[in-house]
Amino acid sequence: MIFKKELMKLYKPAFSIVVIIVQLILSLTDYFKLQQWKKLNPELDSIIHLIATYKTFFLFILIIGISEILTKPSLLKNVVRVLLVCLVLGYNLSFLLPIEDFKSGVYNTAWFFSIAAVLLITTQIVFAFKGGSSRA
Repeated sequence: MIFKKELMKLYKPAFSIVVIIVQLILSLTDYFKLQQWKKLNPELDSIIHLIATYKTFFLFILIIGISEILTKPSLLKNVVRVLLVCLVLGYNLSFLLPIEDFKSGVYNTAWFFSIAAVLLITTQIVFAFKGGSSRA
């Protein structure tokens, strides 16, 4: 099976790559902070079950970013770019807002849009194999 050129064409990927790298750096800093906390509090580490969402949030941003890279320049591409920036800023600056569980809301929004992005990417692949042109 050979992919068509249209499927693998990247449309101005620099913006999404920068957003993905920024989120990777922020996720790595969260990881190292958690490891430092575990070293300082080994007795609490065995008692408390911490939910580390930074790993899956990075994957969500990666999926949405790949979808944005594969989308032709259009209004949808601009909306996805704004969404990416809002998700990254909202997740990492949620401590500034006095809204309880705001970070969880941003996480759930990223989860929803990453599922939608997977469906868009799958649609593009199906259209490429059928020989048709996808709208995305």
